Amino acid sequence: MNILTEINHLKERLDAFRPLPPEQVRNLAEAYEVEYTYESNRLEGNTLTLQETTLVVLKGITVGGKSMREHLEAINHQEAIAYLKELATQQGLNERMVKELHALILRGIDQKNAGIYRKINVRIAGSRHLPPDALQVNDHMQAYFAYYEGQKNSLHPLLLSADLHQKLVHIHPFIDGNGRTARLVMNFILLQHGFPLANIAADKRLDYYSTLEIAHLQGDNEQFRNFIAQEVKLSLESYLKVLGGRR
Repeated sequence: MNILTEINHLKERLDAFRPLPPEQVRNLAEAYEVEYTYESNRLEGNTLTLQETTLVVLKGITVGGKSMREHLEAINHQEAIAYLKELATQQGLNERMVKELHALILRGIDQKNAGIYRKINVRIAGSRHLPPDALQVNDHMQAYFAYYEGQKNSLHPLLLSADLHQKLVHIHPFIDGNGRTARLVMNFILLQHGFPLANIAADKRLDYYSTLEIAHLQGDNEQFRNFIAQEVKLSLESYLKVLGGRR
């Protein structure tokens, strides 16, 4: 059984539990969304613990010894998830949505560049991949959305979500916040198709970044697709375990 077949099977089992009671939907959303915010920000260097992230985003409590930026990263990311969930029921992926997600991520942190494509050339720390010239970013992003439009009705949603994730990081259209935006776009596609949030733990950053690097430098995204597939599988299994759907 290949990974997509396994995922389809797990998704069918999850769908069998639907519709879930509203209180269970709220409980699951609260737990998994805070964990996602914690891990996605931790990948980028945020030092808030899971418990501290929970206090900041659910209780509005300020954590001593942590910077204002770290607090804003947690609050902004949680609000970006809420926006993402709303959009997933209404529309497909488009440029306005990606820019608005990015603007939410950098709100109060870097207003000058929030939601704005970069106008300078950049390098990615720790990577040999050189993102496109700033003058080419807009053209690359138009090709990005054209890829989505051409594949959205034919490519398996998991593969589409992984591809859009990888391609956005490859283009690196923003000064900062590209990784978080790419992971949100990935989850937008997954949510649209009834999958739970896929959460990449910071403990897996080496595999995450190395498979991205292979895709960027060699033009081969199969390893990255497989990495994302494994994370989606784990997410489905976690939901099923909570719902009592053990094998």
